[in-house]
Amino acid sequence: MAEAQILEGSRWNFSQNFLNDFQYTHSDLQMHIQQATQSGSISKQALDSLNLQLAELSKSIVDAAGFIPKYDQRKCENQLKEIEQNLERLRKTSTPVSRFAFKRKTKEARQSSFSVFTPSVTQSLAPTPSLALSSYTIKLITPKDLPDPESIAPELRSELSINDLDSCILNLLDAKQYEISALHIHNIKNSILLLPVLEGSAILHDLVNCVVVVRCHQFRMHSSQDIDVYLSIQSNPIIEHCSSIRFAPYPSTFPPTNLQHNSDFPVQDFSHIKSTPSPNWSVLVEGASKSFEDWQSILTIDASDVEQVLRKALPRV
Repeated sequence: MAEAQILEGSRWNFSQNFLNDFQYTHSDLQMHIQQATQSGSISKQALDSLNLQLAELSKSIVDAAGFIPKYDQRKCENQLKEIEQNLERLRKTSTPVSRFAFKRKTKEARQSSFSVFTPSVTQSLAPTPSLALSSYTIKLITPKDLPDPESIAPELRSELSINDLDSCILNLLDAKQYEISALHIHNIKNSILLLPVLEGSAILHDLVNCVVVVRCHQFRMHSSQDIDVYLSIQSNPIIEHCSSIRFAPYPSTFPPTNLQHNSDFPVQDFSHIKSTPSPNWSVLVEGASKSFEDWQSILTIDASDVEQVLRKALPRV
């Protein structure tokens, strides 16, 4: 009995680690394909590098079969098919160039000698997540603004998309009924984001003058500026094409109160691959971070006071 429990615990740990690593690589690959698609041109070397990452990702799913839940395996396979189709579309529509260099940024531990292959397209794109918040201005947003969880299939509740907010306060600290494990956030301005505790990743693009509070396994921010990030994380946070990003520990006033709060942030800046300190981020100095009273005013805000609280709380007034 004890041996069976140990085996089950090991299987669960493997499953969680695999899914976290898979989502990290999947998101990284998506980002580079999107960048190449927007530029309209890509070199053969860069395309081969993308194909290699896709091959590694495909083999990792095959190797993990039988060790992860069937639902998670199907979800990973659908995400892989989406990447296959996007990459195939990129190959057909891009104009070849000779000076585009693609640098791989996956974890060193995942590097291996898998052979390069050209993926085939077998199915259409996977459906986009049904759980989404989009297009709000000067609004207090809470879990009440999310769709009724009973109206969403359980497999579609784990990922939340947040897009196009301006001058909003979003408080999803109590959105436990959705079991959100991953966040995809785009185009947020002059806003405060109090995000749910995540077992997976928070991936943020195009934020300006915001406060972000999150506890997650992986944190990635792209093309953002003037952001205060209050963070608890199990890996190194990553930024790219960012400036004036300030990091601070996750507020001790927020649940869970028994959290081991980080005091050191070994941030990886993909736009500053040098031995010198990055000029794009810093640690929020003591006295500049928000106090207990500051957080309480945000947590207890009335919908009519959004603009007033934002004027006091944002990094750039």
